Amino acid sequence: MRISVASLSGGVLVSTLTPFDDAGSVMCDAITDQARRLTRIDGVIGIAVNTTVRERLAMTPEERLEVIRCTRLALDVDQVLVSCVGELSEAVFDDVVACKAAGADAIITFPAKWRQGFEGSSFAERISHLATLTDSLALPVIVALGNGERRWAESLEDITLLADRGRKILGFDMGQDDNVLRYDQDFYALKSVDRPMALLPSSEGALFHNLNTGGDGVLSSLAYVAPHEVAALYNASRNSRIAEAQAIHNRLSPLVALLNGHDIDTREMIYREVAHIRGLLASSDARGMTVPLCPRFSRELARTLDDIALKPISWI
Repeated sequence: MRISVASLSGGVLVSTLTPFDDAGSVMCDAITDQARRLTRIDGVIGIAVNTTVRERLAMTPEERLEVIRCTRLALDVDQVLVSCVGELSEAVFDDVVACKAAGADAIITFPAKWRQGFEGSSFAERISHLATLTDSLALPVIVALGNGERRWAESLEDITLLADRGRKILGFDMGQDDNVLRYDQDFYALKSVDRPMALLPSSEGALFHNLNTGGDGVLSSLAYVAPHEVAALYNASRNSRIAEAQAIHNRLSPLVALLNGHDIDTREMIYREVAHIRGLLASSDARGMTVPLCPRFSRELARTLDDIALKPISWI
Protein backbone atom coordinates (compact mmCIF):
# COMPACT_ATOMS: atom_id res chain seq x y z
CA MET A 1 0.00 0.00 0.00
CA ARG A 2 1.31 3.45 -0.92
CA ILE A 3 0.66 5.47 2.21
CA SER A 4 -0.14 9.17 2.35
CA VAL A 5 -1.18 11.78 4.91
CA ALA A 6 -4.78 10.96 4.02
CA SER A 7 -4.15 7.30 4.93
CA LEU A 8 -3.37 8.33 8.52
CA SER A 9 -6.31 10.71 8.81
CA GLY A 10 -9.99 10.23 9.55
CA GLY A 11 -9.87 7.43 12.08
CA VAL A 12 -8.04 5.52 14.80
CA LEU A 13 -4.73 3.69 14.63
CA VAL A 14 -4.77 1.13 17.45
CA SER A 15 -1.49 0.54 19.26
CA THR A 16 -1.49 -3.17 20.18
CA LEU A 17 0.45 -5.43 22.53
CA THR A 18 2.05 -8.72 21.51
CA PRO A 19 0.50 -11.92 22.90
CA PHE A 20 2.94 -14.33 24.61
CA ASP A 21 2.29 -17.89 25.77
CA ASP A 22 3.25 -19.25 29.20
CA ALA A 23 6.75 -20.05 27.95
CA GLY A 24 7.28 -16.49 26.72
CA SER A 25 6.98 -17.32 23.02
CA VAL A 26 5.22 -15.00 20.58
CA MET A 27 1.74 -16.29 19.67
CA CYS A 28 1.50 -15.64 15.94
CA ASP A 29 -2.09 -16.76 15.40
CA ALA A 30 -3.24 -14.63 18.34
CA ILE A 31 -1.55 -11.56 16.81
CA THR A 32 -3.52 -12.02 13.60
CA ASP A 33 -6.73 -12.69 15.52
CA GLN A 34 -6.59 -9.57 17.67
CA ALA A 35 -5.69 -7.37 14.70
CA ARG A 36 -8.61 -8.77 12.72
CA ARG A 37 -11.04 -8.19 15.58
CA LEU A 38 -9.87 -4.60 16.06
CA THR A 39 -9.79 -3.57 12.41
CA ARG A 40 -13.34 -4.77 11.81
CA ILE A 41 -14.58 -2.03 14.14
CA ASP A 42 -16.03 1.04 12.48
CA GLY A 43 -13.60 3.94 12.70
CA VAL A 44 -10.44 1.87 13.13
CA ILE A 45 -8.20 2.51 10.11
CA GLY A 46 -5.13 0.50 11.08
CA ILE A 47 -2.75 -0.97 13.63
CA ALA A 48 0.49 0.22 15.22
CA VAL A 49 2.85 -2.50 16.50
CA ASN A 50 6.08 -2.71 18.49
CA THR A 51 5.23 0.61 20.18
CA THR A 52 5.85 -0.43 23.80
CA VAL A 53 9.45 0.20 24.84
CA ARG A 54 9.89 -2.73 27.23
CA GLU A 55 8.14 -5.19 24.93
CA ARG A 56 10.12 -4.09 21.87
CA LEU A 57 13.43 -4.51 23.67
CA ALA A 58 12.41 -7.91 25.02
CA MET A 59 11.88 -9.31 21.50
CA THR A 60 14.45 -10.22 18.88
CA PRO A 61 14.51 -8.31 15.56
CA GLU A 62 13.04 -11.35 13.83
CA GLU A 63 10.20 -11.58 16.36
CA ARG A 64 9.35 -7.92 15.80
CA LEU A 65 9.20 -8.59 12.07
CA GLU A 66 6.98 -11.61 12.71
CA VAL A 67 4.58 -9.33 14.61
CA ILE A 68 4.39 -7.15 11.48
CA ARG A 69 3.82 -10.12 9.17
CA CYS A 70 1.12 -11.66 11.37
CA THR A 71 -0.67 -8.34 11.76
CA ARG A 72 -0.55 -7.67 8.03
CA LEU A 73 -2.43 -10.92 7.42
CA ALA A 74 -5.46 -9.47 9.24
CA LEU A 75 -5.63 -6.14 7.44
CA ASP A 76 -7.44 -5.13 4.27
CA VAL A 77 -5.35 -3.50 1.54
CA ASP A 78 -6.55 -0.02 2.48
CA GLN A 79 -5.81 -0.42 6.19
CA VAL A 80 -2.59 0.98 7.61
CA LEU A 81 0.15 -0.90 9.46
CA VAL A 82 2.89 1.08 11.20
CA SER A 83 5.73 -0.20 13.36
CA CYS A 84 7.94 1.58 15.85
CA VAL A 85 11.68 1.15 15.25
CA GLY A 86 12.89 3.14 18.25
CA GLU A 87 15.40 5.98 18.20
CA LEU A 88 16.09 7.68 14.86
CA SER A 89 19.66 7.06 13.69
CA GLU A 90 21.61 5.42 10.86
CA ALA A 91 21.34 2.19 12.88
CA VAL A 92 17.67 1.76 11.93
CA PHE A 93 18.19 1.86 8.14
CA ASP A 94 18.27 -1.93 7.75
CA ASP A 95 15.45 -2.35 10.28
CA VAL A 96 13.20 -0.08 8.21
CA VAL A 97 14.01 -2.00 5.01
CA ALA A 98 13.06 -5.22 6.85
CA CYS A 99 9.85 -3.64 8.18
CA LYS A 100 8.85 -2.74 4.63
CA ALA A 101 9.52 -6.27 3.41
CA ALA A 102 7.43 -7.66 6.29
CA GLY A 103 4.44 -5.50 5.34
CA ALA A 104 4.67 -2.23 7.26
CA ASP A 105 3.43 0.92 5.52
CA ALA A 106 5.27 3.43 7.73
CA ILE A 107 7.45 3.59 10.81
CA ILE A 108 7.28 5.48 14.09
CA THR A 109 10.56 6.86 15.38
CA PHE A 110 11.87 9.53 17.73
CA PRO A 111 15.09 11.55 17.73
CA ALA A 112 17.38 11.37 20.73
CA LYS A 113 17.71 14.45 22.89
CA TRP A 114 20.30 16.80 21.44
CA ARG A 115 23.65 17.26 23.15
CA GLN A 116 25.84 20.06 21.91
CA GLY A 117 28.87 18.76 20.06
CA PHE A 118 27.02 15.74 18.63
CA GLU A 119 25.61 15.73 15.08
CA GLY A 120 26.38 19.40 14.55
CA SER A 121 27.28 22.34 16.73
CA SER A 122 23.78 23.81 16.68
CA PHE A 123 20.27 22.39 16.91
CA ALA A 124 19.50 23.69 13.42
CA GLU A 125 22.39 21.62 12.04
CA ARG A 126 21.15 18.58 13.90
CA ILE A 127 17.62 19.08 12.56
CA SER A 128 19.07 19.19 9.06
CA HIS A 129 20.86 15.91 9.80
CA LEU A 130 17.64 14.31 11.13
CA ALA A 131 15.65 15.48 8.10
CA THR A 132 18.26 13.91 5.83
CA LEU A 133 17.97 10.68 7.82
CA THR A 134 14.19 10.52 7.49
CA ASP A 135 14.41 11.24 3.76
CA SER A 136 16.82 8.30 3.38
CA LEU A 137 14.58 5.71 5.05
CA ALA A 138 12.76 3.05 3.04
CA LEU A 139 9.36 3.94 4.56
CA PRO A 140 7.49 7.14 5.40
CA VAL A 141 7.85 8.38 8.95
CA ILE A 142 5.66 9.32 11.91
CA VAL A 143 7.77 11.27 14.41
CA ALA A 144 6.96 10.80 18.09
CA LEU A 145 7.32 14.03 20.05
CA GLY A 146 7.82 12.22 23.36
CA ASN A 147 6.64 13.14 26.84
CA GLY A 148 8.30 14.74 29.83
CA GLU A 149 11.98 13.86 30.01
CA ARG A 150 11.68 11.84 26.81
CA ARG A 151 10.63 14.89 24.79
CA TRP A 152 13.44 15.52 22.31
CA ALA A 153 12.63 19.05 21.10
CA GLU A 154 13.94 22.12 22.87
CA SER A 155 11.40 24.51 21.35
CA LEU A 156 8.45 24.76 18.97
CA GLU A 157 10.85 26.04 16.32
CA ASP A 158 12.76 22.75 16.48
CA ILE A 159 9.60 20.76 15.77
CA THR A 160 8.43 22.94 12.90
CA LEU A 161 11.92 23.00 11.36
CA LEU A 162 12.03 19.19 11.24
CA ALA A 163 8.46 19.06 9.91
CA ASP A 164 9.33 21.51 7.17
CA ARG A 165 12.58 19.85 6.09
CA GLY A 166 11.71 16.17 6.48
CA ARG A 167 9.82 15.47 3.28
CA LYS A 168 9.17 11.80 4.18
CA ILE A 169 7.56 12.79 7.49
CA LEU A 170 3.84 12.14 7.11
CA GLY A 171 2.80 13.03 10.63
CA PHE A 172 3.51 13.34 14.33
CA ASP A 173 2.55 11.25 17.34
CA MET A 174 1.65 14.16 19.59
CA GLY A 175 2.43 12.40 22.90
CA GLN A 176 0.61 10.49 25.63
CA ASP A 177 0.81 12.93 28.51
CA ASP A 178 -2.11 15.10 29.59
CA ASN A 179 -0.48 18.52 29.15
CA VAL A 180 -3.23 20.20 27.13
CA LEU A 181 -1.37 23.51 26.85
CA ARG A 182 1.66 21.81 25.33
CA TYR A 183 -0.57 19.90 22.92
CA ASP A 184 -2.24 23.13 21.79
CA GLN A 185 1.13 24.83 21.26
CA ASP A 186 2.53 21.86 19.33
CA PHE A 187 -0.63 21.49 17.25
CA TYR A 188 -0.85 25.10 16.11
CA ALA A 189 2.91 25.31 15.49
CA LEU A 190 2.86 22.22 13.26
CA LYS A 191 -0.27 23.36 11.44
CA SER A 192 1.61 26.54 10.52
CA VAL A 193 4.04 24.48 8.41
CA ASP A 194 3.19 24.86 4.74
CA ARG A 195 2.57 21.22 3.85
CA PRO A 196 0.05 18.55 4.83
CA MET A 197 0.79 16.38 7.87
CA ALA A 198 -1.29 14.07 10.04
CA LEU A 199 -1.22 15.20 13.67
CA LEU A 200 -2.25 12.27 15.85
CA PRO A 201 -3.16 12.82 19.53
CA SER A 202 -2.33 9.80 21.68
CA SER A 203 -3.23 10.95 25.18
CA GLU A 204 -5.66 9.00 27.32
CA GLY A 205 -6.96 11.49 29.85
CA ALA A 206 -6.70 14.56 27.58
CA LEU A 207 -7.93 13.00 24.33
CA PHE A 208 -11.29 14.79 24.48
CA HIS A 209 -9.56 18.13 25.02
CA ASN A 210 -6.95 17.44 22.33
CA LEU A 211 -9.59 16.60 19.77
CA ASN A 212 -11.47 19.80 20.60
CA THR A 213 -8.30 21.66 19.60
CA GLY A 214 -7.90 19.48 16.52
CA GLY A 215 -6.52 16.16 15.37
CA ASP A 216 -6.31 14.48 11.98
CA GLY A 217 -6.67 11.02 13.48
CA VAL A 218 -5.80 9.21 16.69
CA LEU A 219 -2.86 6.93 17.54
CA SER A 220 -4.11 5.22 20.66
CA SER A 221 -3.13 2.62 23.22
CA LEU A 222 -6.48 3.22 24.93
CA ALA A 223 -8.17 2.10 21.72
CA TYR A 224 -6.58 -1.32 22.20
CA VAL A 225 -8.87 -2.01 25.14
CA ALA A 226 -11.72 0.43 24.30
CA PRO A 227 -11.75 0.56 20.49
CA HIS A 228 -15.46 1.27 19.99
CA GLU A 229 -15.41 4.09 22.51
CA VAL A 230 -12.24 5.80 21.25
CA ALA A 231 -13.47 5.60 17.65
CA ALA A 232 -16.83 7.04 18.72
CA LEU A 233 -15.10 9.82 20.68
CA TYR A 234 -13.03 10.78 17.63
CA ASN A 235 -16.05 10.68 15.34
CA ALA A 236 -18.20 12.78 17.69
CA SER A 237 -15.46 15.38 18.14
CA ARG A 238 -14.72 15.51 14.42
CA ASN A 239 -18.38 16.19 13.70
CA SER A 240 -18.81 18.80 16.46
CA ARG A 241 -21.08 16.61 18.60
CA ILE A 242 -19.41 17.93 21.71
CA ALA A 243 -21.98 16.72 24.26
CA GLU A 244 -21.72 13.17 22.89
CA ALA A 245 -17.92 13.33 22.95
CA GLN A 246 -17.98 14.63 26.53
CA ALA A 247 -20.25 11.77 27.58
CA ILE A 248 -17.84 9.19 26.10
CA HIS A 249 -14.91 10.92 27.78
CA ASN A 250 -16.71 10.82 31.12
CA ARG A 251 -17.52 7.14 30.68
CA LEU A 252 -13.86 6.29 30.03
CA SER A 253 -12.53 8.45 32.88
CA PRO A 254 -12.60 5.78 35.65
CA LEU A 255 -10.49 3.45 33.50
CA VAL A 256 -8.14 6.25 32.43
CA ALA A 257 -7.64 7.19 36.09
CA LEU A 258 -6.36 3.67 36.78
CA LEU A 259 -4.02 3.76 33.75
CA ASN A 260 -2.39 7.09 34.60
CA GLY A 261 0.35 7.92 37.08
CA HIS A 262 2.50 4.82 36.55
CA ASP A 263 5.91 4.12 35.03
CA ILE A 264 5.90 2.73 31.49
CA ASP A 265 6.44 -0.88 32.59
CA THR A 266 3.52 -0.79 35.03
CA ARG A 267 1.35 0.84 32.35
CA GLU A 268 2.07 -2.10 30.09
CA MET A 269 1.15 -4.55 32.85
CA ILE A 270 -2.15 -2.73 33.42
CA TYR A 271 -2.96 -2.71 29.72
CA ARG A 272 -2.19 -6.43 29.52
CA GLU A 273 -4.48 -7.13 32.45
CA VAL A 274 -7.32 -5.13 30.88
CA ALA A 275 -6.76 -6.79 27.49
CA HIS A 276 -6.86 -10.18 29.19
CA ILE A 277 -10.12 -9.35 30.97
CA ARG A 278 -11.57 -8.10 27.68
CA GLY A 279 -10.61 -11.30 25.83
CA LEU A 280 -7.88 -9.90 23.59
CA LEU A 281 -5.05 -11.71 25.36
CA ALA A 282 -5.21 -15.28 26.60
CA SER A 283 -2.91 -14.27 29.45
CA SER A 284 -1.69 -11.03 30.94
CA ASP A 285 1.82 -12.48 31.16
CA ALA A 286 4.65 -11.13 29.02
CA ARG A 287 8.26 -12.06 28.48
CA GLY A 288 10.50 -10.39 31.05
CA MET A 289 7.70 -9.47 33.44
CA THR A 290 8.14 -11.29 36.72
CA VAL A 291 6.20 -9.18 39.23
CA PRO A 292 2.41 -9.24 38.75
CA LEU A 293 0.04 -6.42 39.53
CA CYS A 294 -1.15 -6.10 43.08
CA PRO A 295 -4.21 -8.38 43.49
CA ARG A 296 -6.20 -5.53 45.02
CA PHE A 297 -5.45 -3.32 42.02
CA SER A 298 -6.41 -6.13 39.62
CA ARG A 299 -9.74 -6.50 41.38
CA GLU A 300 -10.31 -2.75 41.14
CA LEU A 301 -9.60 -2.92 37.39
CA ALA A 302 -12.13 -5.71 36.97
CA ARG A 303 -14.77 -3.82 38.98
CA THR A 304 -14.17 -0.66 36.95
CA LEU A 305 -14.57 -2.53 33.67
CA ASP A 306 -17.83 -4.03 34.94
CA ASP A 307 -19.08 -0.59 35.96
CA ILE A 308 -18.31 1.25 32.71
CA ALA A 309 -19.52 -1.66 30.52
CA LEU A 310 -17.41 -1.14 27.42
CA LYS A 311 -18.79 -2.49 24.17
CA PRO A 312 -17.55 -6.05 23.53
CA ILE A 313 -14.74 -6.63 21.03
CA SER A 314 -16.45 -9.23 18.87
CA TRP A 315 -14.91 -12.48 17.71
CA ILE A 316 -14.61 -12.91 13.95
